[in-house]
Amino acid sequence: MEFNNLKLEIISSKYYHSIYNYYKSNKEHLEPWEPTRAKDYYTLDFHIKRTDERLDLIKKNQSMHFILINNIEDEIIGVCNYTHINGGECWLGYSISKLNQGLGYMYKTVINANKHMFNKYNIKKINAGIITKNQRSLKLINRLSFESTGKFVEKEINHKVEKLEIFSFPNP
Repeated sequence: MEFNNLKLEIISSKYYHSIYNYYKSNKEHLEPWEPTRAKDYYTLDFHIKRTDERLDLIKKNQSMHFILINNIEDEIIGVCNYTHINGGECWLGYSISKLNQGLGYMYKTVINANKHMFNKYNIKKINAGIITKNQRSLKLINRLSFESTGKFVEKEINHKVEKLEIFSFPNP
């Protein structure tokens, strides 16, 4: 899928280095919103193993992992993941590089990736847990027409317990 000089692709082993570079170069930007990472998280070996594990989950139809590539720079600028695919439901997660946030790229990414999930995986509902103090993500999830379920969960994020609001988006 292509739009705005961007390409949305399913992860593959040819992107080991690019995936590693994305997370390493966006460490400070992403850490406040993600679970505490293992000590070896910011190593190439970690991302090779993790990518291989994700490719195995894709083969088993248990998850789908997309990368957003800037065609001009030929670098990954974002990721969009659908995990825990089961019973017609899945969970959405995403991130975008600091330099590319606020440009509407993740909005277009999730719109396109959601269509793929609804069509290819017969998903009936996509869920998302959003940290309640993450205003950018709350704005995006609302713009995407996800609706609050009224439920909240607590999750360990960057060495702290954070409150996440649960949103859902039914297959239109």
